[in-house]
Amino acid sequence: MDLRHLRYFVKVVELRSITAAAEALFIAQPSLSQHMANLESELGVALLERSVQGTRPTAMGELLYRHAKGILRQVDDARSAIRSGSEAPAGRVAIGLPTSTSRVLAAPLLARLQEHYPLIELELVEASSGDLAGQVAVDRLALAVTMDAREDARLRIERLLEEELFVVVGADRRTPKALGLHALAAMPLLLPTHPNSVRVAVERLLQPHGLRCQLVAETSAVEILLLAVERGLGATILPMSAFTLAEQMHRVRGVPISGRPLTREVSLSVSVSAARSPAVQCVRESLLQTVHDEVAQGRWPGVRRFGTATRARRGGTARTE
Repeated sequence: MDLRHLRYFVKVVELRSITAAAEALFIAQPSLSQHMANLESELGVALLERSVQGTRPTAMGELLYRHAKGILRQVDDARSAIRSGSEAPAGRVAIGLPTSTSRVLAAPLLARLQEHYPLIELELVEASSGDLAGQVAVDRLALAVTMDAREDARLRIERLLEEELFVVVGADRRTPKALGLHALAAMPLLLPTHPNSVRVAVERLLQPHGLRCQLVAETSAVEILLLAVERGLGATILPMSAFTLAEQMHRVRGVPISGRPLTREVSLSVSVSAARSPAVQCVRESLLQTVHDEVAQGRWPGVRRFGTATRARRGGTARTE
C-alpha cells in the first residue's frame, strides 16, 4: 500500500461511487478501478462491493477505511506542521453539527479557531442529529455535537447540556400556555425524519400513554418545517435555538409541553482514533469553550447544564437557575 492508494480508497468509500470519486480525484474511472483492484489483490481480500446502488465497503473495507483515515490524518498533520515551520497545531478537521445547533455554534466556533489556531482548516458538516454519531463512529467525521448519544467503543462521549423541546405553532394560533400529551397527539404534526433525535423523543414520550403522532409530513429541513407551521399546515416540535429568530419575527411561537418537559441530551462525540490528533484536540477544546460562552451569554436559549434548571423566557432567552 502507498498513501495514494489509501487516499483513493477513502474517497471511493466516502462518495459511495467509483465514478464520483474519479471525478473528485481528477483521474479516469478505469484507472481508479484498476488502483482499487490492485489494492484488493495486494491485501488478498475484497474491499468493495459494487452494485447498481453504488459502491460500498465490505467488512474488511470498513476496517481498512478506519485505519486509512487515521494514517492520512497523521500525515496531513505532519505535512501542515512542517510547511508552517512551527509547532502550532495544523491540519484539516471535519466536525458535524445538527441543523439547529449549527445556528448557535458554527460562526463563533469559526471565529475562535481563526483567532487561536489559524493553521487549522475546519470542515463543517451540517446533518440530521441522528446521522452524526454514526459518521463519527466510522471516522468520516473527527467529532460532532450529537443528541442522545449511545455508548460506542469507537467514540468518546462527553455530556454537555440538556435541551428542551417545544411545540411550535403559528404566531396567531390560540393555544394554552402549555400543551398536554393528549392535546399534542391530536394536533397535525410536521416532524423531522427518522432517526432525528426530536422525532425519537416525541414518539418515546407518547407511546407509553398509548398515543401516536398525527403525522402530516416529515422533513429534516428546519426552514421547511417553520414555513409550513407559519402557513397553518400543522405544528412541529423543535428546540428553541431552531425557531428563536422566527419567533422574534412573529412568524411562529413556541409552547412548552406540560408536566415533565420534553428534552434531549446534547453531547460531544469524538472519534477514538481521531482524538490523538493535536488539531482535533484543539477543535474539541475550542468547541467546549464556545458552548460555555454561548450558554453563559444567553445566546443558546432553552438549554441547561446538567444539575441546574432552566426557565425559558419570552423573546427567546433562557435563565439558568
